[in-house]
Amino acid sequence: MNNSPIPTKDVIQAKQDLDQYGFCVVLDALNADELDAARQRLIEQADAEIELGIATQDGAGPNKPGPNQRMWNLINKGECFRDLITHPLVDELVGHVLGAHFILSTHSANIAKPGGIRMGLHTDQWWMPPPVRRGSKAAPTSDITRNPTNKFVNHDDDLGISPAVVTNTMWMLSDFSAANGSTEVVPGSHLSGAHPDPANQERYNIMQPEAPAGSLMVFDGRLWHGTGAHTGGPDRLGVLGTFCSPQFRQQENQTLALDPRLWDSISDELKARLGFQVWYAYGRIESPAADMITPTPERIGELRPSKSLAAD
Repeated sequence: MNNSPIPTKDVIQAKQDLDQYGFCVVLDALNADELDAARQRLIEQADAEIELGIATQDGAGPNKPGPNQRMWNLINKGECFRDLITHPLVDELVGHVLGAHFILSTHSANIAKPGGIRMGLHTDQWWMPPPVRRGSKAAPTSDITRNPTNKFVNHDDDLGISPAVVTNTMWMLSDFSAANGSTEVVPGSHLSGAHPDPANQERYNIMQPEAPAGSLMVFDGRLWHGTGAHTGGPDRLGVLGTFCSPQFRQQENQTLALDPRLWDSISDELKARLGFQVWYAYGRIESPAADMITPTPERIGELRPSKSLAAD
């Protein structure tokens, strides 16, 4: 029996892999034209951001610049990237974990380059408060940090686990291998209820999914994962999408970040996924009955009835 999923073209199998292992890899998720367009746009954008001195570079350790390059807010940086947000496989696989309604939290790219060190395992639901026993006092939720305390690392199984409220997509725009820093994962860790110990990760069953360019990896936000070390070969090009349930705060402020000039050209489906659609009165401006907000909403300020003005 395999202890990790095998890349597949079968969406039903991919959903089963997501449930069991916390991740799946779908082959041929992008056709040749889609792959070429996304790869060319990514490389152009990356080179331009370096040229202008605005590139984000990491991969040398915490808060240190390194050979890897990150790009943020891809929603404004190419139609090919916007298309990935509403791709049918996102509907199918992210929707399988989060349900019919979910929004984009962050849309970024990670170009792993030779010399980049491993990031280390983490979970993207690090901020989720752990379950507590009835009658016990929970720690203030805003005190949770990315450095997991003992109660996160050594989870009490009797408390159960938190549900998935985050799901990630990794579009592989180049071949992914262990040598070029393919994402490290611990299969099944999404069901542990725990966070990985940042100081002792050698004990975990870490593996690195390998797949050809054009593949899509989808993983549960509770899965322990991290960028692998790039020990040789060409750059590893990946476009990441993080999605969350609509009642949670997004990493990137999508409604403020979107270039308003794109508004008339994007679909209602994409607008909703960016967070412009009001969800049970959440995300509204003024009336809770509104279905959609816009980048330039009407804001009602201080008012006084005309009678009071006349009386003055």
